[in-house]
Amino acid sequence: MAKTVFRLLAFVAALAILYAGVILVAGITQVAAAADRISLGLGQPVFWTLLVIFAMLVVAPIALYLRLPRPLTPPDSDTGPEYDEYLRKLKDQLARNPLIAGLPLESDEEVAAAIARLDKEADAVVRGTASAIFASTAVMQNGRLDALVVFGSQVRMTYRIASIYYRRPSPRQMLYLYGNVGANVLVADNLSDVDFAGIVTPVVTAAIPSLKGAVPGLQGISHLLVNSFANGAANAFLTLRVGLIARDYCAALTHPDKARIRKSATLAALTMVAEIAREQGTRVASAAWGAVSDAASSATTRGFKAVGGVIGGRWLARKPESGDR
Repeated sequence: MAKTVFRLLAFVAALAILYAGVILVAGITQVAAAADRISLGLGQPVFWTLLVIFAMLVVAPIALYLRLPRPLTPPDSDTGPEYDEYLRKLKDQLARNPLIAGLPLESDEEVAAAIARLDKEADAVVRGTASAIFASTAVMQNGRLDALVVFGSQVRMTYRIASIYYRRPSPRQMLYLYGNVGANVLVADNLSDVDFAGIVTPVVTAAIPSLKGAVPGLQGISHLLVNSFANGAANAFLTLRVGLIARDYCAALTHPDKARIRKSATLAALTMVAEIAREQGTRVASAAWGAVSDAASSATTRGFKAVGGVIGGRWLARKPESGDR
C-alpha cells in the first residue's frame, strides 16, 4: 500500500513539474522575444541565461535533498547484524535528543525506557490536538473549513511527533512517515460502525437537563448539540488515530505490522475520544446551556417589564384627576 501511495505521489509530482516547466519556458520565451525587439540578437543570450538560472534554482534543492541521509527505518527482525546496526544508530540519535538528556542508553531495556518517555510526550501532543479539533469542529459546523482545519492540524501534529523522536526530522524522514501514516489511515477498519452520537449523548444529557424533558420546548437545542458533538468526536477520533499511528511508527524498534498498528490505534482512539468528549463536551455544553438560560432569563425579564409598563400606563390613564372630584 505504501509503495502504491509513493508511486501515485511521484506521478502527480512529475505532472506538476512538467506543467510548471512548460509555463516557465513560455515565460522565458516571451522575455527573450521582448529583449530581441529592444536589440536584435539579444533574445538568444537572454533566453539561455534565464533558462540556466532557473534550471540551477530547480536542480540545487533536489541535489541537496538527495544528499540528505536516508531515514532511520527499523529492520524486519529484532536479531542479527542489521538490527544491531539499527540499534547503534538509534542510540546515537536518542543521545542527541534533549527530551531524554541524561538517560542511560546502554542496554535494550534502557532504550525502551527512553522511548517510553518520548511516547508520553507524543501522547500529550496527540491528545491536545484531538481536544482542540473536537472543540473547534463541534462549534464551527462548516464542512469545508472543518476539513481544512482537521487536515492542517493532523499534518502539523505528525511533524511535532516526528520532532519528539527525531529531534530535527529530515525531509526524507517526514516523507517516509507521512507516506506510511497516510497509507494506514486510508484503510478504514469499519469506522462507519462507530456510533459517535452514542458516545456524546450522555455528555449532553448530563450537562443539559432539557434532553431529559426537564425543560419542555428546548429539546431541539440538545439534539443540535448531540449532532455537533458527534461531528467533533468523529474528527477527534480520526486525529487520534493518525497521531497514534505516527507515534507507533516513530517508536518502532522493528518494522511495524501495519494491520496490528491500525487495530491498536483504532481501539486506543476509541477510548481516548470518549474521555475527550466528556472533558471538552461538558465544557462546551455547559457554556451553551448557560448562554441559552441567560438569554431566556433576559427575555422573560424584558417581557415582564413590558407587561408592567403597559399595565402601569393603563392605570395612569384611568386614574381620575384631582379637579374632577
